[in-house]
Amino acid sequence: MNWLATLNESQLKAVVHPGGPLFVVAGAGTGKTRTLTAKIAYLIMNGVDPKRILAVTFTNKAAREMKERVIEMTGPHAIDVWLYTFHAFGLQILRRHIAELPYGYKVTFSVIDEEDGKKIISDAIKELGLDVRQYSIKALKNLISLFKTKRMPQFERTDEEKIYKKYQQYLYVNQLVDFDDLLLYPLELFMEYPHLREKYQTAFEYILVDEFQDTDIVQYKLLKVLGAAHRNLFVVGDPDQSIYSFRGANYMNSELFIRDFHAEKIVLDKNYRSTNKILKSANKLIAHNFNRPSAKNLESDLGIGQDITFFVAPNDYRETFYVINEINRLVKMGYRYDDIAVLYRNNALSRLFEDTMMKEGMPYIIYGGISFYERLEIKDALAFIRVALDHRQDFYLKRIINVPKRGIGQVSIQKIGDKARELGVSLFDAIQYVDLQPSAMHGLNEFKKIIEDISDAFFDMTDLSQIMSFVMERTGYINMLKAENNEIADNRIDNLKELQSVFIRGDLYYEGTFYEKLQQQLDQISLYSDLDQDVTEDNHVKLSTYHQVKGLEFKVVFMVVMEEGIFPNDNAQYSAVDLEEERRVAYVGITRAKEKLYMTHANQRLVYGQRRMGYPSRFIDEARLTETSEKPTTFSDESHILKMGDHIEHQTFGSGVVIKVEDEIATIAFAMPHGIKQILESHPSIKKIKK
Repeated sequence: MNWLATLNESQLKAVVHPGGPLFVVAGAGTGKTRTLTAKIAYLIMNGVDPKRILAVTFTNKAAREMKERVIEMTGPHAIDVWLYTFHAFGLQILRRHIAELPYGYKVTFSVIDEEDGKKIISDAIKELGLDVRQYSIKALKNLISLFKTKRMPQFERTDEEKIYKKYQQYLYVNQLVDFDDLLLYPLELFMEYPHLREKYQTAFEYILVDEFQDTDIVQYKLLKVLGAAHRNLFVVGDPDQSIYSFRGANYMNSELFIRDFHAEKIVLDKNYRSTNKILKSANKLIAHNFNRPSAKNLESDLGIGQDITFFVAPNDYRETFYVINEINRLVKMGYRYDDIAVLYRNNALSRLFEDTMMKEGMPYIIYGGISFYERLEIKDALAFIRVALDHRQDFYLKRIINVPKRGIGQVSIQKIGDKARELGVSLFDAIQYVDLQPSAMHGLNEFKKIIEDISDAFFDMTDLSQIMSFVMERTGYINMLKAENNEIADNRIDNLKELQSVFIRGDLYYEGTFYEKLQQQLDQISLYSDLDQDVTEDNHVKLSTYHQVKGLEFKVVFMVVMEEGIFPNDNAQYSAVDLEEERRVAYVGITRAKEKLYMTHANQRLVYGQRRMGYPSRFIDEARLTETSEKPTTFSDESHILKMGDHIEHQTFGSGVVIKVEDEIATIAFAMPHGIKQILESHPSIKKIKK
């Protein structure tokens, strides 16, 4: 067991703990996975039968890696450890005992995924004689999940309850279970059937839990009933990194475990990731949270480290240029692009950084997500605009002919296509000649009228800024998303609002008539694709939300758009609970950084199409260590993308030299006959030439 010698004092104390309930409060970067796997290995090496050890975590990848590590430490017999995700563990129980439940299940049942569930709900609505167009299937699926897990006491509408009962009956009859059932049915078996409860309470001598701060109410109840007899529960987690309440994670589980089991606590606070100035900043920030089951202060042996850089820009573009220029400077110093992460509170905030990185040719990837212009709602909105601009755009028309749903199925679309080919016209022009069922014909005429109304509106518009509000209102797209009433839909609405900012910028970028500017804007967006990114190697800057990078680490982290109303978000202003979770999100961001941390914000920002003043996030002051060593860096020439003496190439005017840059305007000298021109330095027609 020479691997025990690699553990620090607190880790070793946890691993050799004699038994009974133990809460290992494992701070960021303190080696929680090493401690958990070492504990499993220690139990096996001390004679505990691997079959009597249950360890649960949250991802299949984590479970697989932990099992491989334990086998490496103790030998092949460790393969018998029950090391699963919560859902995989539930499935193991149901494969053995689901027939004992009074629902008619056999052990050969099948598990459905999210999309299967939505299809069943859609069919249930039709069978009940309800209008499927009046419902958001995704929102209904979410409501059913909330009700089943008792996070929602009852349905508000009678129809919703009828749909739920129809959905559940379909599952019973067809021998299907959904992901909620994989946890709920095992809990029911343990709670209602004493012989099964006693069987598994004695089958497992030790229960270990990874990422305990992310457990929900049902998962905690499962752990509580299984551990009630032997009480050998070893849970590892960090309440300060509990940031998934929107997925059902219950922050109070840490306090419940300590109270229900009178658990001991061991704190892991030696960090192996970050320098101490970064850690002190994280400690200072999270200390503002009052509700902390176990406070701790992280420290490391990695030296004092560099001061945190706080940057204040006059506007959002200057903030973006500053970040890009800093990344270029860091790369020249020897950092790689993949050492660097740019983190933001929500996905819509990636757009400005994507645009600028594409323009500069800087390699990047959207980590755990997709590019702004590749998002479903953005592609849908642009498809409406393209079809309204040119009715012959068949490719885009097929994308949105039934969005939002208006009863036009694939068979109807096929018939329209056949008629278009027969007459040699576009799909749009074929609509008036096709013969379909009355319901489909009604939806088709409704779609045709929407496109015509948008086309007519374009004729009267003078500015690109007028487009998005009209298109989203006339198509009913925003109302469709509002009806879903969940966080995913809210994020999609935010993305569409951010697309409004793109068109507002377009009014400044492009010249000519409304139609000429719109075509230039659409052409520019068409060029923003994954083909612009160097996907042949891994050396890319990571753009990501905080939630996507929890558990990862980077040498350099930029925490951008740190402004009140954005981070923390507006909703958190009125709830102490929500504000503390937002602060934990910021804490996760800080503790991703190993060597260098930046926090940036702008005094003015175009947010969802509206120019607004930006006020620094309270988290900036809460994380600042000293006023003397960490004064904010303010706007300077370095936050421009162009500077005096730069050589540029303009699509129309040819080669030029930058004479000066003031505000966002570059004064550039071109060869005759063009002479001196003043142009937005971020104008897409300008490309900086490296001499």
